[in-house]
Amino acid sequence: MSLRYKALAAVLVLVTAVTGGLVVYVRQQYAAAEEERIRQDLAKDRDRVREKFDSVRDRIPTVLQLSIVSGELDPFLAREAQIGNNLDPLAEAWRAETGSDLALAAYDTLQAREKKANIFHSDDDLAVVGMAPESIPDEVKRRLAASPGVFGALKSCALDVRTVLEVVPALDGLYLIVAIPFFEDAKRGPDRFRQLERLRALPARTAAEQGEYEKLGEELYPVGVAAVAIELSSAWAMKNRVEAENPIQQVLFDAGRVTATTFRSEGAARDALAAAGAVVENRTFTVSLSENGKTETYVGLAQHFNEDLPHGAARPGFVALKARDPELARLDRLLAGVTVGGVAYAVLGAVAAYGLASLVIRKLAVLQTAAERVRAGDFNVSVDIRSRDEIGALGTAFNNMIKGLQALGLYTDTRVARNILDNSEIIGGASARHEGTVLFTDIRNFTGITESMDAGTLTEQLNEYFTALGDHVKKEEGYVDKFIGDAVMAFWGEPFLTTKDHAVRACRAALRCMQATADLRRFWKERGRPLFYQRIGVATGEVVVGNIGSATKKNFTVIGDSVNLANRLEGASKIYGTEILIDERTRELAGAAVVVREIDEITVRGKQKPVRVFELLGLATDTGTRARRILDGYGRALASYRANDPAAAIAALSELAKTDPDDGPSKWLWSKCQDALAGQGPAAPTPVTRSFGAV
Repeated sequence: MSLRYKALAAVLVLVTAVTGGLVVYVRQQYAAAEEERIRQDLAKDRDRVREKFDSVRDRIPTVLQLSIVSGELDPFLAREAQIGNNLDPLAEAWRAETGSDLALAAYDTLQAREKKANIFHSDDDLAVVGMAPESIPDEVKRRLAASPGVFGALKSCALDVRTVLEVVPALDGLYLIVAIPFFEDAKRGPDRFRQLERLRALPARTAAEQGEYEKLGEELYPVGVAAVAIELSSAWAMKNRVEAENPIQQVLFDAGRVTATTFRSEGAARDALAAAGAVVENRTFTVSLSENGKTETYVGLAQHFNEDLPHGAARPGFVALKARDPELARLDRLLAGVTVGGVAYAVLGAVAAYGLASLVIRKLAVLQTAAERVRAGDFNVSVDIRSRDEIGALGTAFNNMIKGLQALGLYTDTRVARNILDNSEIIGGASARHEGTVLFTDIRNFTGITESMDAGTLTEQLNEYFTALGDHVKKEEGYVDKFIGDAVMAFWGEPFLTTKDHAVRACRAALRCMQATADLRRFWKERGRPLFYQRIGVATGEVVVGNIGSATKKNFTVIGDSVNLANRLEGASKIYGTEILIDERTRELAGAAVVVREIDEITVRGKQKPVRVFELLGLATDTGTRARRILDGYGRALASYRANDPAAAIAALSELAKTDPDDGPSKWLWSKCQDALAGQGPAAPTPVTRSFGAV
């Protein structure tokens, strides 16, 4: 088959396969992840319902117990008392205090008959003698009282002498029943009941404990039950549902029938319950449900309320469901667009591949031959492709790559290598003079620090320091020229920087390096390491930029007076107690972008003309009141000293020392003024000068 047809078929098959496979894979993975997330949401909703029931178990028995021990039942516990229907108001009080839908009072059947109680339902053991609210018709009260679920919960509490929290069926719905027993001695009964429960819960009892347990079991017989019920209706389910764009729906059920639901459609609730009936408890399932004419796939989780009963459909419980389709709708729209786009690109790509195959192959053959020569070690090869299309650009890039490979033996810095690839004329080119800005840094007392550190720790800490400084230099588009022991030399200017803001960039980098070192000191202090304190010098002027080195190894660097001056300024910071010193040309070019204060005029070795030096205090955009205070106080002191008035200078410095006692330049100038007053300084100290050699 012709290569053109192979290209045509390959593009069609490849794009179709990749697009189709990607669509299927992404949807499967996304659907699985979303279904797992929905399962987690349903589990959280199940736990939320349990927590709500637990809160009821913790809160309501306490309210009922307080009501009982407060003496409200005392009139009805007396032997001669008659109950009638007087327990209805007491039940109403229980209902109101607990915020429940229904409250019931039950009494020992024999005593209830002796007290002529109005009995709604009874057997040989227990009789329901009070119910609230009053609005419930008597017939409905009798049906509620006779409900196997409700009456069974009351009897369980009365006969077992325990607190009951149970979801039971009654009438056509479900009720959450909370019941506690009460005793003839209403005030002492609860304490004895709690003692009985404590002994019952012991895994093993001593003989004394067993005797106490049996005695309490014989004496502690409840004469009645106080109970409240919360109807688990559709309104209750809606009230307790967490509202969301895609909310969790609930279906409450009993004996295979729906008793309450948050679905609008009873049919959807019945279908969900039918799907949940065949699933093992606490296992999720999927089901398609229709509501309001819309069919969606739901993920469901079934749970029975009474977990201690045997498994079976007759147990009351609930099903939590969440729609899966809305979670996948956005992905489906995206995948549909990807599919359409993939088909369109496949067709266009096939046509283009067929038309360009022969042309591309001929030109690629030239590149292939040249690449094989490079692989063999021939770096003098080049390709001659004169077209202006992508293949031509590829040929040009190939030739530039060869030049870059030739340069690898001469240049090792990645910034230089990248610049050479962009400006191939640098290789072998003559050096040039440009105005630029040079930055020098050095670590104070580094020799003393090295004596207390092992080689590994010293290297690690130096690398952390150099990395932080190098990052800030590069962020300001500077060129890290070299690392000299513990010193760093950086440069801003052509050919690395084509803009004229090299002085501002160097100042910003210096300030950020100072902050980075301060951050590192906090880090090192926490780890018990020595702390690095640096000095920085910044100078601007004409420098020579070019290749310096031997025939086999070169360094692309800068030399000149400004390089020496930056080094001297770094050393001069030791005299003045400053961290960053800049020269006058740097201050001039940086202009209003920075805040500086003049420190001194100095002369350096090799220069006759004094150099005005300035301390870099910060950027104009973030300099605070301290910088302005220092500028004003130190400026007045320096002016007074130069006016041969050291006393006035000392007065200004004394005022400044109240707020900034550790200011280094102020301490230096104070010493100069003291020398002048003592007759040890120059007779006419204007301007202040100092000679610096190799500082």
